[in-house]
Amino acid sequence: MKYVETPPSLRLADLVKCFWSLEYSPSGAGEPEPVVPDGCIEIIFNLADRFRRYHASGLVETQAASLIAGQMHRSILIGPTGNVHLFGIRFKPAGAFPFFRFGMSDLVDRVESLRAVWGGDISRIEDQLASANSFQERVVIAESLLVERLSDKQTFDPWLSNAVELISNCCGKSPISKIARDVGISERGLERRFRQSVGLTPKMFSRIVRFQRVLKAIEHSKNPAIIDTALEFGYYDQSHLIHDFRQFSDTTPAAFLERARGITDVFVSGD
Repeated sequence: MKYVETPPSLRLADLVKCFWSLEYSPSGAGEPEPVVPDGCIEIIFNLADRFRRYHASGLVETQAASLIAGQMHRSILIGPTGNVHLFGIRFKPAGAFPFFRFGMSDLVDRVESLRAVWGGDISRIEDQLASANSFQERVVIAESLLVERLSDKQTFDPWLSNAVELISNCCGKSPISKIARDVGISERGLERRFRQSVGLTPKMFSRIVRFQRVLKAIEHSKNPAIIDTALEFGYYDQSHLIHDFRQFSDTTPAAFLERARGITDVFVSGD
């Protein structure tokens, strides 16, 4: 498996977290894997065989070549149909909003065709990315696309940026009332900004940040002590941690860690 990522240029540094690429060849039919909420909106270009999404209803859906994945409250289950080569744009939590003409809450729990959401000549970008000879060439193409799509009418929101940073720095453990006071805005005003630009409420975003920190901690420990990790990151007890694991990954911590993963690890964030 080959995974690489790189930060954006300074022009997009306030909006884009990273560009990334994932390549691997599953042995036989690729097993479905969970993609867990990571607090970020993603644009993903599939440069090889398509993925399938497995719905709880039993429906199996072949995904489009280019996708936008909104904020998630729960994991989704996907699996490759052949060789995997993905190129992704991971926005900062509030970074996707300036590139669209609607609030990010409209994309919550949705994975949609980028062509259907953005319109325009997405086929041209797909062809350029597929023809590029390197990851860095694809980054240049993607940056040009984003600069072209950036809306001058959408301004950078320093209050929201500060709130996101505070929540991330405290690993999602601080009460939202304190976050609002620290940035100098009402809780209602903060929630309104979050729903529009991030897509989630501040409380849900904090829960996802905390879950991601726990996930990273136990994945990088040789002998993870689940209860100690839960207490370290502000959970009252192990049952509260298991509750979040069931919501965000549809399984328990132990079962999640036993799974062989490929794309799942792309959506485990340390920051």
